[in-house]
Amino acid sequence: MKVSLPKLWLTAPIATLLLALSALAQENLPICTNRLIAGDYGFTIRGQKLAGPGPIGPQIGVAMAHFDGEGNFSQTDTVTINGLVVADFTHSPATGTYTVNSDCTGTFTINFTDGRPPVATAFVVVDNGNEIDVVVTSAGGNQGILATGSTGKRVSRRR
Repeated sequence: MKVSLPKLWLTAPIATLLLALSALAQENLPICTNRLIAGDYGFTIRGQKLAGPGPIGPQIGVAMAHFDGEGNFSQTDTVTINGLVVADFTHSPATGTYTVNSDCTGTFTINFTDGRPPVATAFVVVDNGNEIDVVVTSAGGNQGILATGSTGKRVSRRR
C-alpha cells in the first residue's frame, strides 16, 4: 500500500516566498504625498488657446517649476500663442499651491504675476515622482479657454 505524505512541506515555502515578494513590491511603490514631487521640474507645454483676451491659436511653451514638498510652488515660463511671445522668462515667477492625492493624482493652481489669469490643472504623478503629466482644467475660473497639456520631468542636479 502506498502512503502519500501531506503536501504542506511544499506549500509553506511557496507561501513564505509570495509574502516576501509582496512586501518587496510594496516597498517599491511611491508614497503619494506632496513630498513625492519636491524639487525642480522642467515642463513642455502644448495645446490651443481657444478664447479670451490676446492671441488665439496654437500654444507652446516651456516652464521651470520648483515644488517645495509642502504644497507650494513657483514657476517661470516662456509661452507663445499663434507664434507670438505672450510670456518670457523675464517676468516675475508665478506662484501657486498643489496637492498630491494618495492615488498619485493631484491638482495645482498657478497665480501669474504678469496679468495672465490664474490657471487650474489636474495631474498624475508617474515614474516614482520623476514625471508629472498635466492638463489645464480652467483659466480665470472659466473652462474652454485653454485646451493645453504639459509634461514635467524632474531635473537632475549633478554634484
